[in-house]
Amino acid sequence: MAIKSLSFKVAAALGTFIVILTVGTVFFGSGGRSNPSSPAHNQLKSHVAFAKAAKIHLSSTENHVAHKYKLSKLETRTARKLPVTAIGDSVMLDVKPNIKQVFPHSAVSGSVGRQFYSLPKIVRQLKASGHLSNYIVINLGTNGPPTQADINSVLKTVGNRHIFWINTRVPRSWQGTTNRLITKAAKQHKNVHVVNWYKASKGHSGWFASDRVHVDLTGAVYYTHTLAKEVSRVLN
Repeated sequence: MAIKSLSFKVAAALGTFIVILTVGTVFFGSGGRSNPSSPAHNQLKSHVAFAKAAKIHLSSTENHVAHKYKLSKLETRTARKLPVTAIGDSVMLDVKPNIKQVFPHSAVSGSVGRQFYSLPKIVRQLKASGHLSNYIVINLGTNGPPTQADINSVLKTVGNRHIFWINTRVPRSWQGTTNRLITKAAKQHKNVHVVNWYKASKGHSGWFASDRVHVDLTGAVYYTHTLAKEVSRVLN
């Protein structure tokens, strides 16, 4: 009996050791630091997100939003709590009611024909007046590509605030240039995150108006869905 009891204690201790070793591998398997791009890290992040979602009880309004925009509980709640400054062009005007519904604490500014060169001044003014949130959504590039100088100016002004930059699907010559510059900024700055509307909208011509630039009612829902999912992915 004593031998069986000892064996059980050894097995339990060994199991605890294996758990500790597994967790240690997740965090310290890459030079003693967590590797954000490793499968183990992503799996752990997924488990944490699942645990958070299990504790969330949505209100009737939140349930409506979750159903309409095809969002999880965690994605819905994250968006509902987040203060957002959203700046864009006429596409932003198309989706403004949707963004306000999913992100109720958002301030949304859209303008027909707005180009990226106007953004440095806008963010400077918002920052000076204390109205620039720590979470910024940018939808600019429909009417022309940004320049690296303007991107650098915006990044300098916003500091370490999170920028969720929605890339573009527009049948114009500058579509590729715009999207490459967005991707480049995200690779070089950890606070810049690409919201990949170009990828999400591929093969969905029915989401667009006849000009193939502006979104219809269905497109506006999926546009906002794509934004909310990326925001939750980054922040959770």
